[in-house]
Order: sequence, then structure tokens, then C-alpha cells
Amino acid sequence: MIDMPTIESIRDMSRQGLTNAEIQRRTGVSQPTIRKYLAMDDFSPQMPAKSRRGSILDPYKPFIDSILEGDLHVWRKQRHSAQRIYERLLDETPYAGGYGIVKKYVRERKAQMKASETAFIELVWAPGEAQADFGDVDVVYRGERVRMHFFALSFPFSNMGFCQLFAGETSECVCQGLKDVFEHVGGVPHRIVFDNATGAGRKIGGKVTEAELFSRMHAHYGFSVTYANPDSGHEKGNVERKVGWSRQHLFTPMPALDDIAAFNAALLERCDGYAGNEHYEKHMGWGELFERDRAALLPLPAKPFACVRYGSAIVDKRGCASVDGGHRYHVSDAMAGRPVTVAYGAHGIAFANSAGEVLAEHDRRFGTAVGSPDPASQLGLLARRPGAWRNSPARAALPANVAAHMDSMESAALSDLVKCMKKWCASWSYDEVASALSEVLARTGATRAADVEMMLARIGGFGLGSAPDVGPDLSAYDGLLGCGAA
Repeated sequence: MIDMPTIESIRDMSRQGLTNAEIQRRTGVSQPTIRKYLAMDDFSPQMPAKSRRGSILDPYKPFIDSILEGDLHVWRKQRHSAQRIYERLLDETPYAGGYGIVKKYVRERKAQMKASETAFIELVWAPGEAQADFGDVDVVYRGERVRMHFFALSFPFSNMGFCQLFAGETSECVCQGLKDVFEHVGGVPHRIVFDNATGAGRKIGGKVTEAELFSRMHAHYGFSVTYANPDSGHEKGNVERKVGWSRQHLFTPMPALDDIAAFNAALLERCDGYAGNEHYEKHMGWGELFERDRAALLPLPAKPFACVRYGSAIVDKRGCASVDGGHRYHVSDAMAGRPVTVAYGAHGIAFANSAGEVLAEHDRRFGTAVGSPDPASQLGLLARRPGAWRNSPARAALPANVAAHMDSMESAALSDLVKCMKKWCASWSYDEVASALSEVLARTGATRAADVEMMLARIGGFGLGSAPDVGPDLSAYDGLLGCGAA
């Protein structure tokens, strides 16, 4: 597969009306390959079958990159050819490989550098153009006050804007936010201006470096991308104002939520509710102007884009994998010491074995602080190694009376109870299991499995605060039969 900037260049030239023969002359890519990528309708990342083998050229790529970057400031007739770079590699480095791999890398890097050139920013915005940025906001998430981020996509022509809430600002969040808005409005902006610090990419000097997932996305949807220059807020002033407006109108007072996906679906509907606002210059409603934006949008592709980035990790002896800045997630006790594929999404993270079978799924954690592991995730390991019970997260999450009772149990009995807890956690939450254990222990002085399961059924059906159903009043029948009290 050729590199993504080259694919996007091919598709862009085709949209401009160039023939395949002309595209071949400009890019050096064969016509069968050109036809292949013009016909491709899904650029979603694929589950990797195996990790890429290293190249003999890898240690020398920074050397080649420095030569090519230096050539940007040199008269074009005195720039390095691939042959001259190869000769310099032989003379100035210990490189012992062949010329072919050097030629291929130089061609790819030159294509990437050419594709990353950006056009000037237009300050008069046409229908169908958009700007994107992130803003910070505090929310109450699952009972805890946390700082989150909202992705904003604004349409400067109409001043309509749409927001989506995320726990991070990664490329997965950018792509998911764009996809959600595209599907909500029924089309794709033909050009989007991005802030230089979003998870989409970064512009330093004249060079743009894009996240791989985002490159795939804008190839999939066909929109063009412009990156604002650093410290140039005027180049995307509409979305910067929209971020402040959204914080006041959509996130004040501080919202409370348990499900980010459900909150985001409602958030898009709330954004629609402001279509009646009057444009500050055009003195027409946002919604009325947005119909002209909508008419200029590109159509949605036939296949939806999968906003997932794949990586790999090794499962440790506790059945956990450390990824994403040191966050630990439980995968599978049986996978200890083995590699797994990691699927990073905007809201969740999943782990799969080499056959592509999903082993575990979790809510994704962002930032550098490592969150506490799920107490239930260690129960299988603790059942086999009850000696680790005293220092386990599972014990720390129990009520004090249950923890003390389990501390006093013999190893075999403790192991049996932990096995039962693991089984119960398949149907009830860990908090519900802990509540049932505490209630049964307080009433009976023991933790018999049958009693706990009955209490769990009551908690699930009625809650601990509800009185049990005592059935209908039969006193009238007692009177008729002469069974009443004397």
C-alpha cells in the first residue's frame, strides 16, 4: 500500500478532473494502483495481522529526512536526487543496504512533503466550509466532578455549530466528533480548518504532520484540510467564539451525566434548537443560512468510517495490559505473558487475541494519572491465589464488615467465596454483590451462597429499602372458615 498522503493526492487530482495517465505522470504511481485507490470506498483501519518488520534503513531515515528538509531552502536544480542521497549514505554513515530501498523511501518522503503544503486561509467563508477546535469544560460524570473536553465544529457562513463531549483530545476523539456531526447534518464540509494543536495534525513551519487515523478519515470522506498557523486565532475566529458560546449555553450550569454517548446524542439536538438565532451580520436566522451550508456539503460515503486506532501490548502476570500513558486494564488471566491487539476508540478500549476475538472491553481512561482497576477484574486470579487477598483492590472496595469477615476465613473457604463473587459479577455489579454480602452477613453472621443469591435477586428486583411482598390479605377467608383468632 502506498502512503496516505499520496493516496489523498491521487483522489484530489481525480476530483479536479485529471486523467489517470496525468496522475501517473505526476505521482509515479501505476494506473492499476491509481484505479484501485480511486475505487476504494473504505479507509477504516484494519485489525493488524502481525507487527511490521524493521527495515535496515530505519536507523538512517533521520539522516535522509534532514537532507530533504534542507533541500526545501535550496534552488530546485541543486536538490538531492535519490542516487546522491544513497552515495552520501555510503560515504558518511555505516549503511550497508542497497539503493532500491533508499530510492523508495526518498520518493515516499518527497510525496509526503509535497502533499503537506497548505493553501492560504480565506477569511470570506463560503457555504459548506467549517472550522474545528476543542474547548474545556467541567461536568459531573458518574457522580464525580471532572474536567472534560468538547469538540466543536462550526460553519462560519451560517454561524451554526455542533458539539460533542469527550474525555480526551486524541485523533480518535476528533474523528468520532466529526463522524457524529457529519451523520447528524447529513453531509460533509468540503473544507475544514483545524487548530494547530488538535489531535488531527500539527503544522510546524511549512510542514504538516497528520495523525494516521485522521489521514484515513479525510481520504474516506473526501474533505480538504487546512491547519491554522500557530498563534493565529483570527484564521479560525468563528469556532473560537463558538467554543465560548457553547460553554455558556450548552454546559452552564454544569451538566451531570452517566453515559457520554447518550449525552452527545442529546447535545446535537440541543444545538439544532438554536437555529432560530439571528446571524450577527447577515440578520437572518442561523437555520435559514445553514440550509445553504447543507446544500454545499459533500454526500456521506456509502460505508461508515471506523474511528478506531489499533496498537499492541503485552499482558502482564496479573492479566493486565498497560497502555495509553500507563493506564492498566484487565484483559484475561489466561493471556498472561502474551501479546494482544489494542483497539483505541474515542470512548472505549478493547483487547483482542491474534484471531481477532475480543477478550475485554473497558471505558477508556485519558491523561497521565492511572485510574483504579475494576475490583471485579481480579477475582479470577484471587480465587487461585487467595494469599494476595489482603492487598487486593477487590478487598478495598468491600464494606468493612465483609472485608473483616473474609480476612478471617481459611484459604480454601476464601477461595470458594471469591469464585462465587466472580460468578455473581457476571450478572450484577460489584457494588451490588458487596451490598448483598454485607446485608446477609449482618442478618445471619455468615455468607452462605444461597442467602447471598436470594439477596441479590431482591436487590435487583426491589432494592434493599423495599419491603418484601407479603402477598394478599387472607383474613376474610379465615373468618369464613372459623380460623380467625378467638
